[in-house]
Amino acid sequence: MLASLRAAPTLCLSKRRYRNGFCCRASTLQSNANGDRNSTNNNGKNKKKIVVVGSGWAGLGAAHHLSKQGFDVTVLDDGNGFGSPDDISMQGFWYPFRNIFSLVDELGIKPFTGWMKSAQYSEEGLEFSRLPLVDRLTSLPLMAAVIDFDNTDVAWRKYDSITARELFKQFGCSERLYRNVIGPLVQVGLFAPAEQCSAAATLGILYFIVLAHQKNFDLVWCRGTLREKIFEPWMDSMRTRGCEFLDGRRVTDFIYDEERCCISDVVCGKETYSAGAVVLAVGISTLQELIKNREEFLKVLNLASIDVVSVKLWFDKKVTVPNVSNACSGFGDSLAWTFFDLNKIYDEHKDDSATVIQADFYHANQLMPLKDDQVVAKAVSYLSKCIKDFSTATVMDHKIRRFPKSLTHFFPGSYKYMMRGFTSFPNLFMAGDWITTRHGSWSQERSYVTGLEAANRVVDYLGDGSFSKIIPVEEDEPHIEALRTVNRRFNEIRAQLPLSDYFLQ
Repeated sequence: MLASLRAAPTLCLSKRRYRNGFCCRASTLQSNANGDRNSTNNNGKNKKKIVVVGSGWAGLGAAHHLSKQGFDVTVLDDGNGFGSPDDISMQGFWYPFRNIFSLVDELGIKPFTGWMKSAQYSEEGLEFSRLPLVDRLTSLPLMAAVIDFDNTDVAWRKYDSITARELFKQFGCSERLYRNVIGPLVQVGLFAPAEQCSAAATLGILYFIVLAHQKNFDLVWCRGTLREKIFEPWMDSMRTRGCEFLDGRRVTDFIYDEERCCISDVVCGKETYSAGAVVLAVGISTLQELIKNREEFLKVLNLASIDVVSVKLWFDKKVTVPNVSNACSGFGDSLAWTFFDLNKIYDEHKDDSATVIQADFYHANQLMPLKDDQVVAKAVSYLSKCIKDFSTATVMDHKIRRFPKSLTHFFPGSYKYMMRGFTSFPNLFMAGDWITTRHGSWSQERSYVTGLEAANRVVDYLGDGSFSKIIPVEEDEPHIEALRTVNRRFNEIRAQLPLSDYFLQ
């Protein structure tokens, strides 16, 4: 669920010439690093300049489509490496990631493994296969809520105020099903304990990953880092269309053009970049570094982010890992983690004599201050409880990466603080997994789709180019659509009853 960037724009608060939260400075006072607002292509046609702040799935998604439409696109990154926020942890790709798979086909690259199965562990061992039938059956009533949640604004407001744990309790999930299966899945999918996750977000991701795509629950994995296998060839393809990628450009200000009533320039220290339109594709923690003076931005201060610790371990011997990817729980009240057999995923480790494992810990605030050797010791201890052979293996090398406030936290009540993809500034558009979208996708797919949606808004604003054809979420299966139709009719009838709005919903 990553659409972050680490470039931190700071809106100027000059009292001398302030308006609408931006500096009203004449752009002629500073030389524009990317020239005037329009440039000329080889055919003598003016190319309108677009600045994209952000280089994850959302930012590159916007830049990809806009560069295809002939715009002069500049992507700014503050020096952490293009695409790096989306390379925080191992990320699987599900069958419903239809737009990302379409992009990969368009680029003509083969970054993925074949379809692979996953497993789930608790301190008691491999789960679900051990789960009694009676516990599994207690999940059936939850389908009523999944059917009721149709990703509309009404549905989000109805379920967003309660926690995922309250939702599961209301619909009668067994303690064991919640503790060992559903709760951990929420922690891995939304990166926080179920009691700290929005029920609306939980239903959204359950529907997207499970109910709408019952035919295939397996995943494919990137055969190396996302940057190496996808982002670098993707950026190379955009460079051939004239897209410019500038590293080490920390955005410090925007300049507001009073005559045109829009943003005219993006400021990075002593450099300015002319912009006919701006796409701000940054993460929550980065956005909160903005100085906000407009009501539409103030509410973003209420949003939250989650810490991640990624641990890569090289062991001295081969350890048999039955499944490539594994979700784990029960090793800490608020800690969820996954581990992966990189010998079976990454090309570079396929012939290694040692076992190479990556373990990613979410909601990992308790691990952030620990020394590397302490983190390694905890990771090995947890791995040994899942697969006993790790207890007799020795760590030969390790790599620890800490990512504070890197993933979006969909906490109860967070929906009302999220922003739409457009703003009151006519040429400023937003993208990222924390943007409200009716597409219905989640995780990397959601970020990428919001980038395409932002690109479409730029096309519409400038009146130039074609809209991106965003592939919708797969249609409901007939029996699911029938149930949803009945449910909508019931809700419509209930809304017409006297006092229907009197009681707390």
